Amino acid sequence: MSKSIESILRDEVFAELDIEYPEDPDTPLLDLGIDSAGFIKLIVSMESKFNISIPDEDLLFEKFSTAGLILNYLAGKTI
Repeated sequence: MSKSIESILRDEVFAELDIEYPEDPDTPLLDLGIDSAGFIKLIVSMESKFNISIPDEDLLFEKFSTAGLILNYLAGKTI
């Protein structure tokens, strides 16, 4: 059985960034300690782990400011 989007995000992407995955998906990533460098690492890691390309027009922190928003975005990008 393949891993779910959430488990990859939690176990691989967030772990790689050394950020604890929030219990509440609406917790702002800023509250978890992500900064601008962390945001770039987040994007690069997501592209790598999910084999997607995030277009420049989507590279807005507001689109990825919570785990819930990230999950919704990835659900629309992956099969």
